[in-house]
Amino acid sequence: MLQVKVHTEEGSTKNFSRSVFLEVLFVIVDFVKVLCYAVPILAMHIFRTFIPPKLKDVSGQTVLITGGGNGLGRALALNFASRGCNVVVVDIDLAAAEQTCAELRRNRVDAYAYRVDVSSYEQVEALAIDLHKNVGPVDILVNNAALVYFDFLHNTSVEMANRTIDINIKSHVWTTKVFLEKMMERKRGHIVAISSMSGMYAFPWAVVYSTSKYAVNGFMAAVTEQLRLQGYGDHIQTTCVCPYYIATRKDIVEFLKKPRFKLLTTEHTARVIIEGILRNEVILAIPPFFDLGVRFMQLFPVKIQQLVRDYIIREYELNSS
Repeated sequence: MLQVKVHTEEGSTKNFSRSVFLEVLFVIVDFVKVLCYAVPILAMHIFRTFIPPKLKDVSGQTVLITGGGNGLGRALALNFASRGCNVVVVDIDLAAAEQTCAELRRNRVDAYAYRVDVSSYEQVEALAIDLHKNVGPVDILVNNAALVYFDFLHNTSVEMANRTIDINIKSHVWTTKVFLEKMMERKRGHIVAISSMSGMYAFPWAVVYSTSKYAVNGFMAAVTEQLRLQGYGDHIQTTCVCPYYIATRKDIVEFLKKPRFKLLTTEHTARVIIEGILRNEVILAIPPFFDLGVRFMQLFPVKIQQLVRDYIIREYELNSS
């Protein structure tokens, strides 16, 4: 009996070793496959960096922009209208949305103003029903509405934290949920999220805001992969935009008394975003070298990243009072 047991254990060990060997071998084969597929893709990516693809024509398409009554949303609406797009302006401030629409109609396009709290699923769902009935399908969804809030976590009220999360995260989920189904039926559409550089690089003086933007980046990455796995990757495009600080409001400019880098203008940011959308860019950092810098910095230990924050980003010089 003892001899049989020994032989059994030896056989199990050999089978286990063989199984591990085969598993490692299959992983190596799969890795070689990935390299073979990746080389031409990487070569094309480098080529497109220097020679960007032609911008796609979106004239006649319907664009919905949340938070389109003011600031960056308004600039995006005007830019889309200049390209012949019909625009749906959604904002909590109906007067601002209507004023933007009045400007858009000068480009001889259709413009519609809606007052919607995009953090409410019920209101977003009602908006989608009304649009599909009275306007038609949405071709490009731009989730731009956001609450910008700078403060350390211990100074942040529960009410402000909840509101920031509701507007900055839930609105993306709700609008994408209600409009994606029709895009899938038509096998056509483009979903855009206006996130922030703080969704790639944590802002210590805006803890809740930065957290919300990290969530947006993760949400868009998951949606992009979902569409690819379901066979819609070539039909429904996604773009996640991560800009540096934009000089859209006086309080932001006053808070950032000594920014390490020059603030972006609304007009420049809107133009770069539109061009990125029309090139079907999946991730769009503004300025583009910030994305590379952040990714490179994250390769190093946290202590080295903190040295970069102290001596290159110079976070201590910002007004964090």
